[in-house]
Amino acid sequence: GADFYAENTWENAPGGQRIAIAWMNNWAYASNVPTTPWQGAETFPRSLSLRTVDGKVRIVEQPVDGIDRLHSGRPVRARNVPVANTTTVLPVRGETLDLRAHLTRGSAKTFGLAVRTGAGQSTQVGYDTTTGKVFIDRTHSGNVGFSSAFPSRSEAPLPLTRGGLDLRILVDASSIEVFADDGQVVLTDQVFPDPTSTGVSAFATGGAARVDDLTAWTLRSIWG
Repeated sequence: GADFYAENTWENAPGGQRIAIAWMNNWAYASNVPTTPWQGAETFPRSLSLRTVDGKVRIVEQPVDGIDRLHSGRPVRARNVPVANTTTVLPVRGETLDLRAHLTRGSAKTFGLAVRTGAGQSTQVGYDTTTGKVFIDRTHSGNVGFSSAFPSRSEAPLPLTRGGLDLRILVDASSIEVFADDGQVVLTDQVFPDPTSTGVSAFATGGAARVDDLTAWTLRSIWG
């Protein structure tokens, strides 16, 4: 993504894991991001492992297991939600969320989930079937005017599996981190929406798609 820089790893973490954290910022606008008293943050920690994909060994990344302990309350679920050339509001709200979803393409050109929605703001996490890429589109994510380099779309190639897409999305107060296909592709972008923009929607353009299953948890702060 746009904001994953200077990754560091630690070996022999509990369970023999190798854990990675990166600086979540970008030199194109690092000194201008609209946060105070800090500028830039660390990513969620990830565990790194190897997986064979189409006969080739690849590094995959997943959020560390400890993030599950930040889940607050009961999860919200949505199943078999059709979306066709529109945006459909889902029964999920939150400034900080752990979303896990499986979506099916159908005839759509692009499809996915929009997070931190409200007041004309949203960040789209989706799939472009014409390019075969997963993307984060933050061009309408909120405060994007502090740098001409900030409103952007991050993307990475990923084949669909039987027409479907598995997503895990970690939403924080000023960041979106996407883990697609069990961490085969990972994207990290900062976003600066209004605090009241806490909605979640499904979207599809150029045809129909379906949210087969969505499970969402709000996340507690790590600070006491």
